[in-house]
Amino acid sequence: MGGVFFAAVVAVLLLLVVGAVVVLRLYCLRVAGVPIILRYLPAAGEQGWRHGTLRYDDHELKYYRLSSVRLGPSWTLPRSETEIVGRRAPHGTELDVIDPDMVIVHAVTPGGETELAFARDGLTAFQSWLESRPSPRRQRP
Repeated sequence: MGGVFFAAVVAVLLLLVVGAVVVLRLYCLRVAGVPIILRYLPAAGEQGWRHGTLRYDDHELKYYRLSSVRLGPSWTLPRSETEIVGRRAPHGTELDVIDPDMVIVHAVTPGGETELAFARDGLTAFQSWLESRPSPRRQRP
């Protein structure tokens, strides 16, 4: 009987710890992150959009997927090797996931192509972050 009680206590404590980690992660991301909706290309039609938050670093952008319990970033975008190649408004079934006033940016990265849906102020921050990167000509080999 004592073994069953001990196992139940350990299981409850384990659930409490996991729950606390999940709550802490969501709280930290929502407080310090920029909301974004992202998808990797190529994608089937208008599918593949994922909600998350971004955190800017000096050299890379870190994307944290909201539906993940991973403690680290789900994806990183290197600042020095990222180019914006287009922008558009959401259309079709994308409007079920993305607000109509958001802007979708098509970016090319070393890891492939991606689309990022930003609110207007988030897009301004992203463009400023990219444009303020050091010139490759300033870096010495």
